Amino acid sequence: MIFQPRSLQQRTLFFILAPTLLLLVILSVGGFLFVRNILLGQWGETAIVKLQRTAHLIDMELRRPKELLSLLQSADDADVNRQIFTLILRQVEELEGVVGVNVEWPKEDFPKAEMGGMAAMKSPKEMMHRYRLERFEVGSPRYDNNLNNRTVSLISEFKNKGEKIVGRVEVLISFDKLIDQILNAPWWKSNKAYLIDGAGDVLISTALELGLEDYFPMRAFGTVNALEKETLAAMQDNNSGTVFGPGSPPEEISGFYHLKEAPWTMVIMAPGEKVLQPIIRFKLFYILTITICILLILFFIRQATNRVTTRIKEVSAAADDLAKGKFSSPLSITTRDEVSELAQSFNKMTGQLKQRLAMKEEINIAREIQQNLLPRDSFSAEGIVASGRSLYCNETGGDYFDIIKFPGNDRKVSLVVGDVVGHGIGAALLMTTVRALLRCRVFLPGRLDEVINDVNRLLWQDTSISGNFVTLFYLEVDRMQNSIRWVRGGHDPAMVYSPASREFAELRGNGVALGVDADWRFEYNEMPVADEEQLILIGSDGAWEVENGTGEHFGKERVRQILAASSDLQPDEILQAIIERINAFRGEIPQNDDITLVVVKTC
Repeated sequence: MIFQPRSLQQRTLFFILAPTLLLLVILSVGGFLFVRNILLGQWGETAIVKLQRTAHLIDMELRRPKELLSLLQSADDADVNRQIFTLILRQVEELEGVVGVNVEWPKEDFPKAEMGGMAAMKSPKEMMHRYRLERFEVGSPRYDNNLNNRTVSLISEFKNKGEKIVGRVEVLISFDKLIDQILNAPWWKSNKAYLIDGAGDVLISTALELGLEDYFPMRAFGTVNALEKETLAAMQDNNSGTVFGPGSPPEEISGFYHLKEAPWTMVIMAPGEKVLQPIIRFKLFYILTITICILLILFFIRQATNRVTTRIKEVSAAADDLAKGKFSSPLSITTRDEVSELAQSFNKMTGQLKQRLAMKEEINIAREIQQNLLPRDSFSAEGIVASGRSLYCNETGGDYFDIIKFPGNDRKVSLVVGDVVGHGIGAALLMTTVRALLRCRVFLPGRLDEVINDVNRLLWQDTSISGNFVTLFYLEVDRMQNSIRWVRGGHDPAMVYSPASREFAELRGNGVALGVDADWRFEYNEMPVADEEQLILIGSDGAWEVENGTGEHFGKERVRQILAASSDLQPDEILQAIIERINAFRGEIPQNDDITLVVVKTC
């Protein structure tokens, strides 16, 4: 199931703050591990350098007698001269730390000391013997009772030309004097340390001084714990290095270094917390610093996102109020970012919407006024029944119909249908003007054409500049005089249907739209009322110009069919049938013109 945040705050938390925190933690851990490895490597290098410096001092002590004895070797045949050898031995014995020199000579080649005669008269050349001095080996420390001291033997053997060992030289060096270089080293005094011979036995250690349980003379190194064992294995493959024990930080760390002049190895061991104390301090400082930085970063991100979400919430709350019809105060603009642009656009939209609502309210009032101006009831008198209907495509319309009754003659009625050019408020105002002019004039003396002439002349004074006009069909049915009179002012002719004969006719006549020409004289038309029943329909062009989804017009022919099929109904029922058919024909297509219909039935 995918988590879907329900609020902008949750989205900010899960999609911004949480990934940022995770990324910062990963980078922080990676950075710490990288720096820790560098510091560990630096510690290892430093430890090895300390061991190397001490080892170098010991190697120097061992190298001095070796260098003196190596003078006995010649570059060509490696011969040994006893006189030179004796002189060199004296110099070796005088070296600091050397406690004795033992030499075993070939007895058959050198005369005894007490021999005299010709032997003592031999020349130096005759006293030359060809023996090769082998490489030096350093033995294990041992206690010498005669010297009352621990000594280390530096031994080299003599071989003749037949590779037979015929003698050797042994230089005894004070072991305690030799290891003073180690014992005086700072790292030896402050850590657990060992000097290990080539066989892996412990020669000396700090275990006794430090009160450690692993102290006993000449024990085998690598038998106490796993770190010793790993260190011993590393010593067999490398001349120097560091080994880290288990744990983080390691419980214990070791460093080792091989001496070059002796088969010994110096090993230093220290607790991980002590050795890695700088790293631990760095870790604590690093964690503290990174934590503070991460919290500050998250805090600033949170503050920034909070400002954005707060502003968006303000816009959302204002939008909710607006949806409820409540206009709140304009949103404050404090920044220049996109949210402020949104708030500014919202303020502008709110102001315009407020104007639109005010205008709509005014339009609703105008619509109500216009609807009140239209006849609400049908007209019914002896021999006359009339009804009308207007359907506007907007709140207000430009179509107009009227049913005018005449005081003193209840069998006379005037039916008017007008169509103002355009739609909306302007057309409604012009329609109201036409209605007012017509109602004021129609009750004054004069024939019907004279009434329309006067209305046209007065209307032209208002429409001459704007160019607006009104088509009008004025029909008057008078059963007292049994006549039908009409004037056609640019409007569609009225339809006349006789149910008895099933024939259609039209009420025509010459005339132009009102408001076009002030001097135009409209034609007066009159005919008697038929003895049989008749239906007269006056409509605006919006009725038969309705289009469906394919662009087809409803047409007058469909109106005629409906009129013929419903001729036995009352006028308001006939109008309802026509409107229902028009709506069914139109379907989902919006109405694009006003529709006005008036039906009169005479009998």
